[in-house]
Amino acid sequence: MDELSWRARLAKSNINILNTDGTRWYYEFMYHPYAGQTKWCKTYFDVPTEDDGEVNAEALQKEVSKLRRELER
Repeated sequence: MDELSWRARLAKSNINILNTDGTRWYYEFMYHPYAGQTKWCKTYFDVPTEDDGEVNAEALQKEVSKLRRELER
């Protein structure tokens, strides 16, 4: 099975890039504060490198995982 592109991985994780400005990505992601409830959070992420979308997407997924753990307690 082929590995998904970084764009597809973000989409499957419900992470939407809203805008970029070189060193910062503005994005939104879905989380579930209570069972059966869905919310969206908009925030930003300072990217580790400006030239590698793969590295930035992986770091963003880790950041979103941490935020989801905080918000879904």
